[in-house]
Amino acid sequence: MVSLEEEIIKRIDEMKDEIIKFHQQSVRIPSENPPSNYKEIARFTERKMKEIGLKPQIKRRNIIAEWGNDNGKALIFNAHYDTVQAFKGWTEDPFGGEIVDGKIYGRGSCDDKSCVTAEIFAVKALIDAGFNPKGKLLVTVVGDEELGGLGGAEYLLSKGLIKGDSCLLGDAPAGYPYGYMGGTMYITITIKGKQNHGLGAPDLPVPYRNEFSGINTIDRMVKIMNFLLELNREFINLETKYTLPEGTTTKVSHINLAEIHGGNKITTVPEKCYLHCSVNTIPEQDIASIKKRLLDYIEELKQKDPYLDITVQIPISMEPFVIDGQSDFAKAVKKSFKSIYDAEREFKLFMPSCDAHWFQERGIETILIGTGRDDTNAHAVDEFVYIDDLIKTTKIYALTALNYLK
Repeated sequence: MVSLEEEIIKRIDEMKDEIIKFHQQSVRIPSENPPSNYKEIARFTERKMKEIGLKPQIKRRNIIAEWGNDNGKALIFNAHYDTVQAFKGWTEDPFGGEIVDGKIYGRGSCDDKSCVTAEIFAVKALIDAGFNPKGKLLVTVVGDEELGGLGGAEYLLSKGLIKGDSCLLGDAPAGYPYGYMGGTMYITITIKGKQNHGLGAPDLPVPYRNEFSGINTIDRMVKIMNFLLELNREFINLETKYTLPEGTTTKVSHINLAEIHGGNKITTVPEKCYLHCSVNTIPEQDIASIKKRLLDYIEELKQKDPYLDITVQIPISMEPFVIDGQSDFAKAVKKSFKSIYDAEREFKLFMPSCDAHWFQERGIETILIGTGRDDTNAHAVDEFVYIDDLIKTTKIYALTALNYLK
């Protein structure tokens, strides 16, 4: 007699061509963020959910559907359909969805429309196989992940539109479950000064300045940048104990000085300077202490420099998290991986920021899966997904729901 697990896997294998076709169609719909034009991809996703028997709702271009009952735990499937920009330099059409050597090419083909496709067809397989869940499955497809998730997952959670006990979030490398996440913080620092002639009235301390002297914002920003670079040198001394994906070298916390703007002419004192940077921490370090050190240092600068007019904005601040690995949900995920890969697959650490934090900080145990690999070019030109990884991720979604909600 065929088990329910075997039946679900069989149905996914039989749907392979349908899965590939849907994924190609999804990739052909641009959903770059910015400019965040999500209407077409949201309607396309909604139609497929209806087609497989769900009753989806669209909330600010995010799609939510529920299946099951209230007689048990609530499991959330999550993935995002927004992508980074296509950029230039592709050898394949970024919105072509072309298949070459077992790979589907296109922006978002891996990150993260592959997981959108996988979660939808996982639910279809569960329904078609006759699975009767003891509990509820919430299927969520969101936008805005690429800019922090405030209009996507965080919006749905903060408004109480989705609630659950656990979340299987698709946005990670293939082949392993990820139960450990690094911390993330986005920082924008703005310094305002005074424009003047850079040669006739330079920005110098008293008694070498007067009422007409400029106030140089770049000079002041350099002090902050040097402080952040010194933190990076300090971070090198502590490596994480958690296992990273094969080939990954990011074993330490790091501050990325990502973007800087200031000044307009070689002979003019710059009146404004902006610095954008991101912080990624290993689980052994916390975001709060790094934030405090930065803000304390800026306060020291302000005490020493009466001309320092500075603003610090931190729109995203997420602490790292670590699951215990022994919960019913964790066991359900590991069992799914053993069924698909015929081997035990232990949890690993995923350092990049993603929507997992929004769920975890609300007490929703979150484990990540995905289709990414070193060579799939997420956020780069010629992004692709291996069809084999797409199908296996679909099976992981389906079997996790089976193991957790049976």
